[in-house]
Amino acid sequence: MKTIEFNSDGKSTAFSPDEIPAEEFQKNEIFREILPLVFHKMKNKLTPVLGYAQILQSRSSDEFIIERLRKIEKNATELTDAFNILKDYFKAEPAPKQPGNINLILQAMGAHWQKVANSEQIRIVLDLDPKAPVLWLDTAQLKILLLNMVDNAAQALKIKETRDKEIRLATRMEDNALQLVIRDNGPGLSEEEIDEIWTPFYAKFPEHAGLGLVICEKVIANHAAVCLVSSSLGEFCQFEISFPLPEKPIKKKKKSAGKNPCSQV
Repeated sequence: MKTIEFNSDGKSTAFSPDEIPAEEFQKNEIFREILPLVFHKMKNKLTPVLGYAQILQSRSSDEFIIERLRKIEKNATELTDAFNILKDYFKAEPAPKQPGNINLILQAMGAHWQKVANSEQIRIVLDLDPKAPVLWLDTAQLKILLLNMVDNAAQALKIKETRDKEIRLATRMEDNALQLVIRDNGPGLSEEEIDEIWTPFYAKFPEHAGLGLVICEKVIANHAAVCLVSSSLGEFCQFEISFPLPEKPIKKKKKSAGKNPCSQV
């Protein structure tokens, strides 16, 4: 088992000199996954407005009121059509999956883990199973998932009064799956909160929009994976994501000599 620590003193193993463009990944995924949901909700709000405008027109004899109801109907219809167009536009299919290794993705994000460790005064530990196989992955989506879950864990650790704050990112082989485990020793979640965390716009912390785990749920589904959430109040919170193994081993293309394999993830 390979273990790597990122401490708030800035000492760690460096994997890549470049920062992970977290904002870019996040923005693209929000556009693709969340906007259709927002458009759908807004369209649902417009539907009764359109219906009431039509009903009131048929029941009114006042031309002044009828004229304004027609404007409401016209604008509501145009907005509904626009939302339908935008919803279809942002339903772009995710990028085709490529052979990838979750261990290498975690290591390639080392610069970002160090940044989080420094800014939040916590320890981030990578506990990697060397037997982790190559899987069919959307690397950009996996990075989004990791960024969101680590950010949530870091926010939770802010409200725990202890100096020993840790986020552990682990991989391990279990039966016919590779498990990715994200665990923190923060305040944990109640059973009610566990039931709510996948709900769009549910946010435990005021600085969050309540969309991060909605994105993560979509990423998990796109990889035919399953997620088990466990927690104990005052002790820990853990997300255990199981990725199914391919029926046949995947052969990853060899990198040309002289290049850092971590930077190629």
